Amino acid sequence: MMRFLFILLLVLAGSIVIGAPARAEDTAEVVFDDGRPTERVPLLHYDGDDDVWFLRANDVARLFRATQFWNASSRKIVLGIGKTRFVLTVDTRVVVIDGEPFMMRSHVRYADGFVLVPLEFMLEIANEHTARRFTWDDRARRLDMQAESLNVTRISFDTGGARTTATLSLTEPLVYHVDTGTRGLVRLKIYGARADVRALTVREAHGLVRGVRAEQAERDAFVTFDVSSDAKTVRVDRTDSPPQIVVTLDRTASADADTGLVVLDEGAPVGRAGAIEKVCIDAGHGGRDLGHERGGVSEKDITLAIARAAAEQIQSELGLEVVMTRDDDRLVGLRERTEIANRSGADLFISIHCNSWFNARTGGFESYFFSPARSEPEVALARDENRGGVDFILWDLVQNAYISESSTLAETIQREMTSKLGIKSRGVKQANLVVLQGANMPAVLIETAFLSNPGEAKMLADPDFQKRVADGLVASIRRMQEQYR
Repeated sequence: MMRFLFILLLVLAGSIVIGAPARAEDTAEVVFDDGRPTERVPLLHYDGDDDVWFLRANDVARLFRATQFWNASSRKIVLGIGKTRFVLTVDTRVVVIDGEPFMMRSHVRYADGFVLVPLEFMLEIANEHTARRFTWDDRARRLDMQAESLNVTRISFDTGGARTTATLSLTEPLVYHVDTGTRGLVRLKIYGARADVRALTVREAHGLVRGVRAEQAERDAFVTFDVSSDAKTVRVDRTDSPPQIVVTLDRTASADADTGLVVLDEGAPVGRAGAIEKVCIDAGHGGRDLGHERGGVSEKDITLAIARAAAEQIQSELGLEVVMTRDDDRLVGLRERTEIANRSGADLFISIHCNSWFNARTGGFESYFFSPARSEPEVALARDENRGGVDFILWDLVQNAYISESSTLAETIQREMTSKLGIKSRGVKQANLVVLQGANMPAVLIETAFLSNPGEAKMLADPDFQKRVADGLVASIRRMQEQYR
């Protein structure tokens, strides 16, 4: 009998995580906006983390109405919140969200049979990746849990004569990208949009619009117009006061129309004269600023090699003038980089970087175009990320005329690179970080691959991969030339 009990204790010891004591020092009042009554949940401290408030994972799951699964052997808890899967691991700061890792400042803990989740998870991770918004009043110990506010709220139509106008009502100015690559469809990608999908879904016809379908992605929303074959041109404009996106379809063909739907320029043309004649290529880092490093390979050397290859191909294949912010191993200030582009009269600005992350499995290519943070929480997040060492070149595209073109350039580069590089596409993103102003042309930043990923680090050092990045940039600029010719 004693032997059986000893074996049982060994088994239990292998499946239970023993943690330091947790102290229930207070309670938090949780206030809902969905009709649920206010409730109180324990607020805990963990020995060694006295400045961090924790919630029990089962309370977090209940507040979200989430599913939860605890794996004792791997010390992981999985929370299913809507369609999003969050994996938290005891004694780490990592939260894996649908396969992508994110870092918190505080560790997940385990004590007294409970997984303890830092309050930070609710206020920052959940705020960013769920349809809920949380605000915390530390003095009152109150957590307000609100449904995420929608910023694309309704659609209206105006039909008359040869035109049909569809107006999307917004609560704030948003940037969009127009895609007419599929015949009969006009697809808007609206960056940072939280759409009322039900209100934007239209099944009946309105003039030249046969129907509208809306989809909500994690960061952006997509609104797709099913367009009548009678429509010959489409123009998309935005207004900031009131904030709207206006889609105008016309039966009248433009002078250069072919058999497809022609997209009319909705903003200022690329370049000073509506043509691409000069491109500024920015090799990230340089001099004492090494950028990321792996195995003796520095980001500054890879970006310079790619920039040189791209400059040579842009000149030889497209016949365009190229300005480089640096053509050797020297330090160039962030403001000086855009000043070089502005002084030269460049029509496009492309900054080249390599990515990095603490998880060696993370990889892929991504493109950024930049816009100002739209709210104080985003400003605060940007400030915090800068302190954490995010080293993108960032600028505030105060010249609204170029935001649409910047998004188009980023989408074009992302599409071309996806077909040429053979690595994961991480998509086009807006960065809500504002540390540099003044790029007086469409401007993007590309993260070519991850130096922190051993396989991608090897590719980045390979001249053949560098040439493929250059090929993608040449193809992208050619596409932009065709669009604005």
